[in-house]
Amino acid sequence: MTSATALPAVTTSGRAAASLLHALSSRALSLQALPPQAPAQSLQAQSLQAQSSSGAAAASMSHGGMPPNARVLHGSDLPGPLSLHRLAHMGAVRRLDDSHAYLSEHDDTLYGRGALMASMAPRRMSVCAVTAAWVWLGGQFPKTIDILSTSHFRSLIFGRKIRVFNRNAPASHLTTVGSLRITTPARTACDIALLSDEESADLYANEMVCSLMETYEFRPADCLAILDENRFWQNSPRARRFFDLISYCF
Repeated sequence: MTSATALPAVTTSGRAAASLLHALSSRALSLQALPPQAPAQSLQAQSLQAQSSSGAAAASMSHGGMPPNARVLHGSDLPGPLSLHRLAHMGAVRRLDDSHAYLSEHDDTLYGRGALMASMAPRRMSVCAVTAAWVWLGGQFPKTIDILSTSHFRSLIFGRKIRVFNRNAPASHLTTVGSLRITTPARTACDIALLSDEESADLYANEMVCSLMETYEFRPADCLAILDENRFWQNSPRARRFFDLISYCF
């Protein structure tokens, strides 16, 4: 996956659209102070830490560096009350709800998606399941923020429910992408395979799991080993059958 690209050309949208994008770029540069971009040595250490988990080797390094301003934009960050809808229509931003968005270029890389999710998820929590799959693979932004926790969260985050998974998660199942705590690609694939039949069909979960395997170079046997250690997880028998079935393809 390539590094973040410039905002889409706006010449076909007229002078008003060009002015709007220029204003957005100016405002983004003058936002409140953000944590400085990690130095090269620190970023390399973070990358190596992510690679050490099963399946993350080499592939994560090909997904670009950390965008310095990858964060959620609030209504006050934008030039006017209607600009969010216009920018989203032009493809310059991706809307989260009626008041929040992020620059489209920031979800082009692994570290961009990690930085965005780190600014959204509850602090000190590890993201998992569909949310983790979005960080690892990209695509459409998830409808829920999935985390590993024993707590309950009632409030919405940027129009999305916080979905809690109370499952065993040893250190070997977790890694980091920048400052974001996240399940490894193999553990993420297990969580996806454990989803309900209805949600799996809506998400094309089988394809998502196979994409994780192809991108991060792990095998069904790695997921079966995780499931063997956690036989009482809900839907575990069905997940095992799925990984047994596709084991001949990897």
